[in-house]
Amino acid sequence: MKKLSGIILTLLSILLSVSVSLAQLNGRVFVDTNNNGKMDAGERGAKDCVVSDGLHIVKTDKKGNFSLPGWDKQRFVTLYPGGEFTCSQSYLPINSDEQEYVFAITPKERKKEVSFVQISDTETFEYRDWADQLKQYAEVHQPDFIIHTGDICYQSGMDWHAVHVNQKTFGVPVYYCLGNHDMIKGDYGEQFFEQCFGPAWYAFEEANTLFVVTPMMGGDYKPSFNRDEIGTWLKNLLKAYPVEQPKIFFNHDLLTNGEAFDFKVNEQEIISLDESNLKAWLYGHWHTNMAKEHGSSGVMSYGTSTLAAGGIDHSPSGFRVVDVDEQGNTSSHFKWTNLNREIKIVSPQKDVAIQNAAGEIQLAVNVYHTGSAVDSVHYALYGDEGLNWSSALDQSKWQKMAQESDWAWGTTLKPEESDSYTLVVNAFLHSGEILNAKHSFSVQQSKEIDVNGEWFNLAGNPAHHAVVDEQHKMPYQLKWTSNIGSNIFMSSPVLYENMLVTASFDDGDAQNCYLVGMDATTGVERWRYQTQNSIKNQVVVAQGIAVAVDMQGVTYAVDVLTGKLRWKRDLNHNRLPGIVNGIVTDGQLVYSGFGKALCALDVESGDELWRNKAWGGGNGTTPTMTIADDVLIASSQWGAIYAHNRNTGELLWKRSDAGLRFRDGVLSYKEGSLWVSGKGTDKAVPGVLHQLELKTGKTIQIYETGMQQSGTSAPIVLKDRFIVAGSHPGVAAVSRETGEQLWLYEVEPALLYTPSYYADRQQSLESTPLLIGDKLVFGAMDGRVYALDATNGKLLWKTELGAPVVTSAAVDGKRFYICDFAGNVYCFQAN
Repeated sequence: MKKLSGIILTLLSILLSVSVSLAQLNGRVFVDTNNNGKMDAGERGAKDCVVSDGLHIVKTDKKGNFSLPGWDKQRFVTLYPGGEFTCSQSYLPINSDEQEYVFAITPKERKKEVSFVQISDTETFEYRDWADQLKQYAEVHQPDFIIHTGDICYQSGMDWHAVHVNQKTFGVPVYYCLGNHDMIKGDYGEQFFEQCFGPAWYAFEEANTLFVVTPMMGGDYKPSFNRDEIGTWLKNLLKAYPVEQPKIFFNHDLLTNGEAFDFKVNEQEIISLDESNLKAWLYGHWHTNMAKEHGSSGVMSYGTSTLAAGGIDHSPSGFRVVDVDEQGNTSSHFKWTNLNREIKIVSPQKDVAIQNAAGEIQLAVNVYHTGSAVDSVHYALYGDEGLNWSSALDQSKWQKMAQESDWAWGTTLKPEESDSYTLVVNAFLHSGEILNAKHSFSVQQSKEIDVNGEWFNLAGNPAHHAVVDEQHKMPYQLKWTSNIGSNIFMSSPVLYENMLVTASFDDGDAQNCYLVGMDATTGVERWRYQTQNSIKNQVVVAQGIAVAVDMQGVTYAVDVLTGKLRWKRDLNHNRLPGIVNGIVTDGQLVYSGFGKALCALDVESGDELWRNKAWGGGNGTTPTMTIADDVLIASSQWGAIYAHNRNTGELLWKRSDAGLRFRDGVLSYKEGSLWVSGKGTDKAVPGVLHQLELKTGKTIQIYETGMQQSGTSAPIVLKDRFIVAGSHPGVAAVSRETGEQLWLYEVEPALLYTPSYYADRQQSLESTPLLIGDKLVFGAMDGRVYALDATNGKLLWKTELGAPVVTSAAVDGKRFYICDFAGNVYCFQAN
């Protein structure tokens, strides 16, 4: 009997707790006119405010009162602020002792337009420079809010962010999404997230747009919610707002790569977000930067990598700034992090300006600061009189430069006759700061040299053996520079006859994405072809046709001399990550794509000869593919090296062991072997060089390099030594006989981060150095171009560009061509 009584008491206790948890949640919302947090006499209730218990959604009555039915997983009563008021505390934890949930709102003017900042995947528990840089940007530009789209990471990361990245510390509202690594051990996966940031799904208005924050549906630990519950909440949410109101969604991952944004509630029901006027979907998770328009739906998706480090696919460290107009349409751009008041005059260089046939000289400046936009750049050019107490009074000397990219400014002018000149540049930041640079130079007439370029692949050949049989005398002199209007990543220039071709990327809106052809003698642009999305990596030339692939997998073939499209083929990639690897050609076929979109295409027709069926998936990978006899070498980050019969597509072998799974380097082919840099097996051996058997992929030998090897460079294989470029701290030569490091040249700290997870001011290279005779020529992430004596590693020449150099050089006779991240193409000529 006592046992039965105990059971009855237990059941009553359970029923009582359920009845408490399902009890109605009553409250009110009032207009706090004096902003003291209390409802004083004369202050009124607020009508039609939206309130939720995480499942149900109601609106307040004319007196500001509301009543929610409650549900078994309720943990918060949340007010979804409208665009005409602010609320200092928009969510209140549910407490069984609480009789009423009261929200105080303060009126504000409803804006017509909105600006916000997206950050993602910070994955840190410690203070870094990016926090102060973002804080300054928020202070200077006053975005309406900051949204973190998840992977704050584990208990220590969430605890650190809750203290350091919030409205109090940044001066603007900060919102958070739930990522897969934010679900940790507890009573349920999102429990600690809620303790730090409140509800894991909610909404708010700014201007005329509804912003919806949704949780990732799974993670490291099981969440308390399921698709049915989130779907029910989402249906209730969409009913509470006008169908025609613009909607922007935030989530840690992308809902779809296709055109229809449908949320699957269960096997029988989906919610069409397109029918509710979805405008954009913002996400993180993939550690990649990408913008994409989803076909006929017109919905934009924006993927943003981390601002704290390099992305998995080497996406540059940065945060996204998004502007939303009155109709909810979006536009965005990136602010690259780790850049502190950088300014550099890049033309003229080395005390000489080259005058073209029209008598003009180029003035070009790279200027950037993470914490503030550059509003304008002004310059003054002084002749023989110089800059002095008297000439400084002449304000008519000052003129504006034109902005050419997010980093580059310039102009062209005919200088007055003088023996020497002084160029003064002032860059005016939105913060009120002024950056200054000054350069003295003389003018020389250009001596034109005919160009008949044959540089069709990375390093000039499909095997990527980066050796040029040419002798260059020092120093190099800048002949010309030309900006293509957007950033350049790993699209190293190629040459055909008198034309140079490179490509741009635009991760902001995917609008400024171009293949560009310019006269290699003068730098004058001859044509540009707009692509659907960013081209991040190597362009190739075959039979007078330039071929490139964009991030969506569309491959373009353009006549090098005219810029006219010869053919275009959509490889139907339709997945994340976007394609960021470089392509390769043997002159007849071009190998394009990634994963199941990897295929061989006829250069003349674009016809597909074969398509990879052996492997897919993987993360974005930056190595350019390599041709080694009848073998094609492809790569997948967090995947493997894959060797295909390049005539049939048959997979011959793959390697994902010995550190080759997490590998970024381009493979070179020399002496019948494949050579590739990679990470070492432990901290004592940070980087190695693998020699692999071509037909089987088996390891022949492994050499220690003494450097970190997370960059995209290809090694140079010589009879007695290897030359390897590292992701830290520079370039080294290693003896083939003894394995000892013969010399090491250290570059300066990177201006921004690109190698995966790099965040400690590493001295990185991403490009493949070229051995030109006995000179080693390369650009680095420190914004410099170097020439070393390849026998001993001694510096022979360098120039500072003030923007990272992610491309390798192309050589034609006594000239080499190289591009910087700011979108500038440079032509340097040996003495």
